[in-house]
Amino acid sequence: MFKKLVVCVFAMLLLEGCATFSSAGRGRPGVHQTVRRVLGYPEDPYLSPIPEAPAAYRAAFEKLEARDYEASVLGFSTFLRDQPSTNWTLAALFNWGRALESQGKFQEAATKYQQTAETGRKTPKLQGLALLRLAVVLEALGEDARSLAALKDAERRAAKMSPEVAQTELPARLAAAYAREGNFAEAEKYFSMADRQLASLRAGVAKDERPEWLPRILYAMGHRPISVVEWDRFDSSLIPLERGQIYLLQSAELAVEPWATEAADELIAAYTALRKSIDSAPVPASSEIIIAAREQQRLRWERLVRLSDAIASLKVLFVNEIRNSSPEDSQIRRVTEFAAEFEENLQSTLMLERPVGQDGTPDSRERKENSRARTVNPKPAFPGEGGE
Repeated sequence: MFKKLVVCVFAMLLLEGCATFSSAGRGRPGVHQTVRRVLGYPEDPYLSPIPEAPAAYRAAFEKLEARDYEASVLGFSTFLRDQPSTNWTLAALFNWGRALESQGKFQEAATKYQQTAETGRKTPKLQGLALLRLAVVLEALGEDARSLAALKDAERRAAKMSPEVAQTELPARLAAAYAREGNFAEAEKYFSMADRQLASLRAGVAKDERPEWLPRILYAMGHRPISVVEWDRFDSSLIPLERGQIYLLQSAELAVEPWATEAADELIAAYTALRKSIDSAPVPASSEIIIAAREQQRLRWERLVRLSDAIASLKVLFVNEIRNSSPEDSQIRRVTEFAAEFEENLQSTLMLERPVGQDGTPDSRERKENSRARTVNPKPAFPGEGGE
């Protein structure tokens, strides 16, 4: 019966001459929607495929969900080789990119996302998601201008995306991109937009409810693909972290996996990479080697101060009740213990390496005085709760 229905639907499409995509067929959208429903067209490539999806696609997707990325890459590539033209082609290409991205193969992932975006002009939701992921991997490759351009392209398709992505993750990524460009006015505008929209979405959820999308979106809002921070990219890596770490911390506080672990891993990796960047200052190339070395020492110390400010700001956000009520092996305890050790090490280095006449910045002194953990309601405070 199912096969007969599919044959009938395709026969209708042939008779229409694909009129659903022409001006003459716009008044009759039912045929195209029926094909999507019958064949299991993936409206959201992140969701598990329905049973009608090809078995090879479902198997590759299951490997992706299980984080067996190598097997997932093989599965999607084989599926597209054997079935290159199906209703699942674009979703397979997109998820192939996700598997590559998760392996740190950013250039290959960028190619898949670019292909998805270019081919998916008639599926703006999937196209927008592909542009969003393309921006992330381009950021990882250090191509900030192209990353921002991809985000602006995705913004033009925001109306077709889910509200959680379009109203929170997208503006948060745009804010970080503008911050890396040094356009702090636009960065603040988009950060404020993301905060307001998150508050609005959160206000629509019952106070004691924790919807599935919340930890995932909080992680996505704070996620930056940091691995190694080059010396000349210290500022462009630190500035987005200073504002985005609140989202990662809140995701870790919710203790919903895999997002809690992902968020904790990213916070720890980001601070570790920034510290390594400071410690791997390039050898001065100037002929005035003594003058150049002294200037580099001053710059190194200033960066240590700024990193100390950032970790102090993170510590201020810790909630004692959440930490104390969490299991010993919880991700939030892992983050708080890392932050304490990291700050102690930084302070020791600053004392040992402080140039003559230098002192902590006014901002760092003020933050140090206020670095005690706050004591509030044991539940994490999100925008939109408690009348905020």
